[in-house]
Amino acid sequence: MFNEAEYQTVWMIYLAAAACCWLVWTQLTRWIGWWFIREPLWLVMAVILFTPARIDPLEPWLAPAAIGWALDTLLDTGDNGAKLLGELTLVMALTALAYIGFACLRLGWRHWRSSRSGSAT
Repeated sequence: MFNEAEYQTVWMIYLAAAACCWLVWTQLTRWIGWWFIREPLWLVMAVILFTPARIDPLEPWLAPAAIGWALDTLLDTGDNGAKLLGELTLVMALTALAYIGFACLRLGWRHWRSSRSGSAT
């Protein structure tokens, strides 16, 4: 199918296009005033665009999981839909946990800074 150089070239093109799509998505959602809604939307799109998955278990090649799942579901071409959706769900859950931890740290930092600046005056 592809040799190694073609495979890496296709991935570089995809990653550049996905990065551009993600930047457009951040600009489209910039109007949302609440950071706790806007930033998870950014993460959901990043997971959808940047999660790779093995489509054929016997081949070493990876493909974007969301595109593989969409093609598998819409065209009914294989039996990888559940596996790909499971991988996307796992990455989404891990990303959500990491973001919740980050948001709690951010809120704690803001609370600590506001209580410290209030006691200094």
